[in-house]
Amino acid sequence: MTTEFGKRAGEILRSGKPVEERLREFSAAASEYVGGGPVSVLLFDRDSEDFYLRTTTLRMEPSPPDFHFAAEGTLEELALAERRPVLLAERDLPPGSRRRGTVMLFPLVSSGESNGVLIVHAVTEVDVPDARIAALTEAATWLSEAVGASLREESAALRMTKIAAINEAGVNIISTLDLSRLLKLVATSSCLIMEAETCVIRLLDPETGRYGIREYYGMKTEGEQKELFLMDKKAVKSVLKGEPHVLVRDVAQEPAWKEHAGVARTLICLPLRGEGEIVGTVSIFDKFPHKTFFPSSFTTEDVVTFGKFLRYSEKAVTNAIAYERNERLKNLDEGTGLPTLKYFQERLLHEISRSKRFRRRLVLMICEVDVRVPGEPGRPARGDQVMKQVAKAVRASLREYDVVARISERKFGMILPEAEDGKVSAIPRIKKAISAEADDVRKRIPAARVDVRFGHAAYPEDGDDHEKLIFKSNILKV
Repeated sequence: MTTEFGKRAGEILRSGKPVEERLREFSAAASEYVGGGPVSVLLFDRDSEDFYLRTTTLRMEPSPPDFHFAAEGTLEELALAERRPVLLAERDLPPGSRRRGTVMLFPLVSSGESNGVLIVHAVTEVDVPDARIAALTEAATWLSEAVGASLREESAALRMTKIAAINEAGVNIISTLDLSRLLKLVATSSCLIMEAETCVIRLLDPETGRYGIREYYGMKTEGEQKELFLMDKKAVKSVLKGEPHVLVRDVAQEPAWKEHAGVARTLICLPLRGEGEIVGTVSIFDKFPHKTFFPSSFTTEDVVTFGKFLRYSEKAVTNAIAYERNERLKNLDEGTGLPTLKYFQERLLHEISRSKRFRRRLVLMICEVDVRVPGEPGRPARGDQVMKQVAKAVRASLREYDVVARISERKFGMILPEAEDGKVSAIPRIKKAISAEADDVRKRIPAARVDVRFGHAAYPEDGDDHEKLIFKSNILKV
């Protein structure tokens, strides 16, 4: 080995400078050593099986943000796969040619891992001496260790940064019970942590059994969103059929996904599980690593990292869904599905305030329903079923914006905003609806009895506050 180059290369690679600066200085020293030819360091991405440019002495203006190419079938792949230098040197020169070109590719292997290739170009008057090639081969070995250590440090630092971000985001997510706000947090955190451009979240609708889109984060246009949602739908179907996850590294290169080329380059789709079933899915699209403007591919390591984040999200979403369901049930009567007294009281105060502000009439009605159904062994809930039918009839007989609630075991309360005709049309309409239900019940159960009594009060004639209106409406008449 040439002593001066060896010493200089060792000093550069062992210095405490940032790795990017060491790589630039090493490349410059190697270029000078072979007479000024360009020197480049390409790193190998094992997940995407691409080579990408880490540093070069070539002058490129403007500097490419992300230069990479597929490894398959290249000389770089040959050098790295067989872990030996590959030399291309001109032999039979045409008459009059005094210089010859040589390209040398040295594999960069550290701790058994294939990390990249050092490419050296030389233009010389004679063949590159074996001693010089040996010196470059040894220098490439030192470079391999420096690159390997740097990549391991970068990977560990990135992993720790993402774990810290996951833990921090997880604390905020777990403590959020508002489902809409939670889904926004999950979508934005997914993109920030995974360096993704877009996120789509679907949740199971228990009524329809479909997984509908509940949150979208990204900057695509309306037309692009439609194409993206179709792509997401395809990934979701795979997950629902039992796939643990969907990872598409390059849409244009995978036959099953080629139809979506141009919509996104890469995607990950994972399920959200809760209470023994898939309650939703989260998909992220297009990875843009720091300081790059071209999407790179998601990797199997990204799937693992994203899965760790979604463990928090699963717990949070399950808790939020349960909380939302419980809150809804708090204000709903189990027997009839109508709102309860608490909800009715809050709405009454609101509607009275609104009537005062807009000087509109309001009618408060109380309907007492006495259901008597002869009991039978094994069928104790027949009365509850009749009451449910009556509640349905009452609700159907009112306008959409009228309020009806079950305020006690036998009473229904109704608020009729802007009821300019007062009770005149409402009571007969409700009575008729209940009578029809009672007739239907008696046809099935001849001994059944359904008796109804009504009370009503109008604002402002019968009072200008809720207490007066409630007192007046509780005077019940047949």
